[in-house]
Amino acid sequence: MMRLCSIFTAVLFLPLTSHATTYDLADIKSNTNVAFCKNGTIHVTGSTYDCTTNIVLPKGDQIINSSQSSSSLTAHGSITLRGQNVIGSKESPINIKAKGTWLKINGNSYVLGNVSALGSIKITDSEIEGDIETNGVGGNGRSVEFYGEHNVLNGNIIAQSDVYIESGMFCGDIKSKGTKVEINQLESSLSNTPIVVGNINALSGINLNNTTVFGSLTSQGHTVDTGFGTTKIYANKQAISAMHFSINNSNTSICGSVTATLESSSNFNHYCGIDEPNCSYANQTPTTCPIPSYIPECKITPPSENDFDLSVTPSDDMALMCGDDLPQFTATTTNNGEVVSAEVSAVLSHPDLFTLEVVKGHQTLGANQFISDDNGELVVRVVPNNIDTISLDTNYTLTFTMAKDTSKHQTVSFMFTPFMFEAYSKTKSTALNEIRVIAGKPENVHTRLLACATTGEPVVASNYNGTPKVFHPLVQPLGGSEGNFSYSAEFEDGLSEHGLITNESGIFEVTLSDHFECEGFEECPEKGKVEVRGTFNVHSRPWTLAICDNQRALPSGTSEQGEGFLAAGELFSLTVKPIIWQPDGSVSGSVESARYCDASITRNFMLDDAPAASVVLSSEQHTPSETANQTSKLLKSSYSLAQAHNSAKNDQFLFNGLYWEEVGSLRVKANLESKYLGMTVNEGYRYVGRFYPKYFQVQDQEWHYPHGQTFAYMNQPFEKVTYDVVALNANKENVKNYVHFSSNLQQHFDLGELSSYSERFLPPKPKKADWKLLGSASVGTFVIEKPSTNATCNNSPCWKKNTTDKQYPDGPFNKGTNSDISQIGLVSVKAVDEVNFFGDSEVLTKQPDIRFGRLNFQDVGGNQGMVFKVPLAVETWQNGRFTTNFDDSSTTANGEYYFSTPIWSNAPANNAMLSGVGTMHVGRMTDIVASQIDSAREQIQFHLDLDGSGNRIPWLKYDWDSSTSEEENPPVIVTFGIHRGNDRIIYRGEPNMLGLN
Repeated sequence: MMRLCSIFTAVLFLPLTSHATTYDLADIKSNTNVAFCKNGTIHVTGSTYDCTTNIVLPKGDQIINSSQSSSSLTAHGSITLRGQNVIGSKESPINIKAKGTWLKINGNSYVLGNVSALGSIKITDSEIEGDIETNGVGGNGRSVEFYGEHNVLNGNIIAQSDVYIESGMFCGDIKSKGTKVEINQLESSLSNTPIVVGNINALSGINLNNTTVFGSLTSQGHTVDTGFGTTKIYANKQAISAMHFSINNSNTSICGSVTATLESSSNFNHYCGIDEPNCSYANQTPTTCPIPSYIPECKITPPSENDFDLSVTPSDDMALMCGDDLPQFTATTTNNGEVVSAEVSAVLSHPDLFTLEVVKGHQTLGANQFISDDNGELVVRVVPNNIDTISLDTNYTLTFTMAKDTSKHQTVSFMFTPFMFEAYSKTKSTALNEIRVIAGKPENVHTRLLACATTGEPVVASNYNGTPKVFHPLVQPLGGSEGNFSYSAEFEDGLSEHGLITNESGIFEVTLSDHFECEGFEECPEKGKVEVRGTFNVHSRPWTLAICDNQRALPSGTSEQGEGFLAAGELFSLTVKPIIWQPDGSVSGSVESARYCDASITRNFMLDDAPAASVVLSSEQHTPSETANQTSKLLKSSYSLAQAHNSAKNDQFLFNGLYWEEVGSLRVKANLESKYLGMTVNEGYRYVGRFYPKYFQVQDQEWHYPHGQTFAYMNQPFEKVTYDVVALNANKENVKNYVHFSSNLQQHFDLGELSSYSERFLPPKPKKADWKLLGSASVGTFVIEKPSTNATCNNSPCWKKNTTDKQYPDGPFNKGTNSDISQIGLVSVKAVDEVNFFGDSEVLTKQPDIRFGRLNFQDVGGNQGMVFKVPLAVETWQNGRFTTNFDDSSTTANGEYYFSTPIWSNAPANNAMLSGVGTMHVGRMTDIVASQIDSAREQIQFHLDLDGSGNRIPWLKYDWDSSTSEEENPPVIVTFGIHRGNDRIIYRGEPNMLGLN
């Protein structure tokens, strides 16, 4: 059985007084004095707020908690709510507990949270969303009591002693652990039958009077007494389990088995339980439980600035005395202009002559009390109890009143007549009280003149040929436009078929009237002629809702093509217009509305007293199609995606503060929240896009240094550099859809130096660019590689030496704290849509270790004919001088690549040479040697060839000759033929003259 209930109580809850105070628990610090904690302080422990004394909340005051999803408010003593109080909210419930004694909640209060007390709990005319429990020891003084005419509880009741209820709606189980449960309806509240949707359990007796229970009753060894009122119990299987069952009203109805001793004179209507329709214990035929089609629901609705209203159509109706069609009225209920399900009373002027029959909505358990459906519609039909007792052509009335605001009421009239004009369906030949049309679209209307034949049957008066007068005032909205309403009815043989059109929305009441030769029909006066009239309503709706530009065009670019629109997460606006039918349109289904923004609009739709409607925007992802069915991010608004019908300005609804946090394109849709005059307005939609990333940010990068080094020399190409870029929206959040963009719409990024060293790092464009989805992020991976042959600074990622501004040499870069800093980062030559960075999001987080390097020989000399080791070191510039680069153990040099120039020689040309090949070890090597073909005295200057024709390490050249601007190969002077004698002769310019290394 359904447990959760929705009950709209008829009481008018008073608005909070203007001087009321709202207390926010989030603002209360521990050990502080708060007014409602009388003569005490509040101690805060986690989400519990404990008053050291009693809590007394003055009338109209509220307590909320803006920072907790759930919290507790306790008092060492008692808790008293003076009335019209609100505790908690649906989002942040507040449990209240009196730890010392009783708890009282006075009239028209709301508590959204659990209620508990050591002593008794007394509640009067209030609504509770939560469980209620007394938890003291023993039975006396620990009861739960509800007083007054209007209480609502959505939760369970557990009492240590009695549970006493005078009236109300209770959705949950009720249990007395110590004594009895008593539900005794007040005589002053006979229209508000107490209702329990749940089971009732008592240690002692259960006493009910005029109560409806959707559940079972269990008395543990005592009596269940259904009192003198009409009690109804709807149980799934077992309805009553008790020692004794007492019945005092034969109209009591029980669905479900009864396990109890009955008095011999007991008589009640016994049906099978809901879940066992073929039981053997029922005494009624049929045996099936007559459970109501509408089971009440308990909805706790804290007070707000309500503005309930209702409108009823038609304002008057008539029916043929001999026909099957009856007067029928539609009441539409609203709150603040939005259709809502609400309680309505409907009272006939002559209830002894007529009965109301519900067509749409529900009738409650109270007399003349009804509830409109979720679309705010209540449709009732007036059924005569006896047609012969009704005065023909006499107006009777029916008055509808909003239960929550009795000042909102409307009286309509109806009559029964022997002759009438009537609109009807040609296909079904049934009467139509209303004609439903689309504004701007012609609609054929069939009408006929009906009379009662002498046999008592309704017939078409085929002798009538004429043109009745037609009146078609606008009933709703009052003061609106008729929109060039056009309709005329010419009858032939009692029938008419003519076109009707209006360019406006609303309700029109069309009245036909004429005189008719009625001889031969029932109730025809002696003069043989009678005035006849008839009415039908025209319900006209807008065709669709066109979505249009505001101050900025709404392009329809997609993830594959077209114009870009806006960065994801940024705000935009649009307008919505209710428009009339267009010749190429469809009657139902969605309408692509972009081309209809210049169409005529239905201005009546936007007037204050127009039929209640709410314009709602929604969306679905259009592109990329790969993720269209997976996305959870759709159109949002900083304000609202819904607007009341009367909130339009300049004949359009302006939706500001719209945004989408993803990229791609949207299908933005405009609908009405509910039906309009019983009709569905065609959805209007429009493709909006392209939304693109707002920001890009470097994520990961990797520098592939040459030859396994952990650094690179200036002018030395890197093997490659890879860098990842993540696409973000305006909130700096990942976007997932960008990976599915067409490659020509995905942003490509080069690398460049973003500081004053911009000319030093000019790599080529990436050879590879690939966007992939990593988790929830769209990440582009870019790769710049050096070519496999002839790699230079002009075709590779490479940091150039500075040869232009007298800062030669310089560096190192990015090597510890005593170095210069580069700012290599993303460079976009051409923005596809928009390229933005924030902070240093475009700068690579890992800058490469770059050093100015050179090779430096040590001059050597010795006896002629000897083979000398020629020391070679690789040096880097640091702190204003060259030092050995101990980090280099990978540079290789081959002595066979050299140039030689004799300084002085006693030998043939090219007699001296260099040879040997080796690799640096911590920045030094001695693998290159100098030797002679023929032994002779000579001094030679060698230059090791570092260019592409030689060692192919030109980045280690240096400007050894400051008189030129060019860099030279490293030089070394080798002297053969040193005569040592007795070592008294010192040869200048001949270092290492002993030839020792």
